[in-house]
Amino acid sequence: MSNGWRLLMLFSVCGGCFIAASSASAQTESATTAASYGYLSEWPVGPPSSSVPDWAHPGMIRFSRWDGGPVETAKAMLSGWEGFNPPIPDYLFVMTNWYQPSTIQFLRSANLNLIWVTFSVGFSIPTEEVQRALLRPYIDQCHRQGIRVMAYESVANLFWEDMYEHVPESKHWVSTGADGRPVPYGAGNYAKMGRVTRYMADLANPQWQNYLKRRIDMAVDAGADGVMYDNCASLRLAEVFQDLMRHALSRKRDFLIMANFHRHDFILNRLVNAITTEEGGEAGIFSPQKLAAARYRWPGERGTMLPVEGGYLANNIGRFRIFENLSEGWKPVMIESRVREVGIPETHFMSAERHQLVMAENMMFSIATELFIEGRFAHDLWYAKPEALRAWGAIGQYNRFFADQQPYYVGAHSLATLAIVLDNRSEGEAILNGLAGRNLLYHVLYEHELTPAKLRPYAAVVLLTADMVRDRAISALDEYVAGGGKLFIAPQAAQKDENGRRRQRPAWFGQKHGKGAAVTWQRIPPINEMAAALRAADRPSLARIEAPTGVLYNVTEQPQAGRLLVHLTNYLPRPVGKIVVAVPGRYKGVTLLTPDVRCESPRLLRSTETVTEIELPQLKIYSLLVFRPERERSDAR
Repeated sequence: MSNGWRLLMLFSVCGGCFIAASSASAQTESATTAASYGYLSEWPVGPPSSSVPDWAHPGMIRFSRWDGGPVETAKAMLSGWEGFNPPIPDYLFVMTNWYQPSTIQFLRSANLNLIWVTFSVGFSIPTEEVQRALLRPYIDQCHRQGIRVMAYESVANLFWEDMYEHVPESKHWVSTGADGRPVPYGAGNYAKMGRVTRYMADLANPQWQNYLKRRIDMAVDAGADGVMYDNCASLRLAEVFQDLMRHALSRKRDFLIMANFHRHDFILNRLVNAITTEEGGEAGIFSPQKLAAARYRWPGERGTMLPVEGGYLANNIGRFRIFENLSEGWKPVMIESRVREVGIPETHFMSAERHQLVMAENMMFSIATELFIEGRFAHDLWYAKPEALRAWGAIGQYNRFFADQQPYYVGAHSLATLAIVLDNRSEGEAILNGLAGRNLLYHVLYEHELTPAKLRPYAAVVLLTADMVRDRAISALDEYVAGGGKLFIAPQAAQKDENGRRRQRPAWFGQKHGKGAAVTWQRIPPINEMAAALRAADRPSLARIEAPTGVLYNVTEQPQAGRLLVHLTNYLPRPVGKIVVAVPGRYKGVTLLTPDVRCESPRLLRSTETVTEIELPQLKIYSLLVFRPERERSDAR
């Protein structure tokens, strides 16, 4: 029997044996990762910056998921995903046949330069040969068109029926729960199949680790430029990813490894050389009714969102700030907007304008948008449906702009004089998004990296959700406050050391200390109160923006060129006008760049030794203001 027919046979219900599976098993394992494992008390040196190839620096990538092929279709059906089980025949046909040369034209028209392809989803190596045979020529054709390709692989999932048949020893590779039963993959709707189809692997098993390395080898041999790992739920992720990274770089010195780490696992991006997550969300002004129906993001998010014109401002900037830290300035970052105001990605794609808004929001931080096309979007593109073609054209328009203006995004670093400190769990994202929605500029720091020198530039520092703070970080904060710094401390912050042991809070918490002060909150303040307190403690030195509520901004600099850049993004569903931007210092000139309809140049209001102030006549969705220094380097764009 051919491998392709084997995949189709797996769709059938076998033996009438339904194993009662709760998605809670895998989800509980993921949720308890931070608490049980504690992560590393000392983080090892991660991969070198030289492992990122020249084409992959932050600000250079225009990216899409590009899931497809018979293996992907089999995975979707066996997982009970909407649109695939029960099957919509046209969806299955399009996704099964996606790796045709004709689909590369979609990549070209959208100005994409990096994709991932479905390479290995947890079937056995013999069964997945049908997929690899499709991908080898497809990867080669993409490379001929200047498009780089990542191989999507599962790090901890196996389709046990196929694996047990073709790799009998894999019966011993499965992760088991406290009851001794295999742990199911947590996001499958197994009721549709009548049985559990996916188990989680035991990452501690050396034979499974060797199987993962064989898949890396096959991806390298197929010409892939990197591997994207999914299904990252295990207590051994840190150890395994260090090993996988070493093996990958031994095969190809500039091979990218990225993984779909979830919120409590974001810190593990320290160990890889590219960053992705599916936990992004659609941006915009959301209606209260749709927001409630969507159960937007995580509990408590709505309470931190900014009310705007009868709705709520949904943004992702807190996550961007986290990944800005973890990228270390050289790792490429790609974020999928999986959470939607309406529906799910497999059955609903965003409008043209919302796609552009998400792309603009990302690029304020030199982050690539991870487009999702599997399901309806791919189907409608294949059959040239007008709404899909309009959205795809809008994506291409913005990607063309980002490609043309690439020099302004590469080597750019956000400016801020506030710092918010997290611990290994990366908790507090809803609060971070809420502060960003109120146009508070800040950097995210992790407690393990705190030193007196690192803290010195900040006007104020916040220990927000950092429950675990090591002793040397406390010493660095002590020196910072004594030297004149302002520290805000949330109720649960710093109650444990890096090993989870409770400590007595330092006596200077909640006191004036040396030249500075440490303010202890008895409770985490409401988001408006917190934003006001932090704004009052900040230095007004970066930029001043006068704009309607719903316009957010970021300030970046390119030190080598001496340029200051102000990114403006309008979350409102209509253009706004007369935005005033003031930055400190005198600049030779200001250039307005926008992918939207061209408008008149910014009007200079004043230029002195201390301030340059301009007025922007109109903002549709996104504009970039480039403040050029008096002496700009001749080789700077």
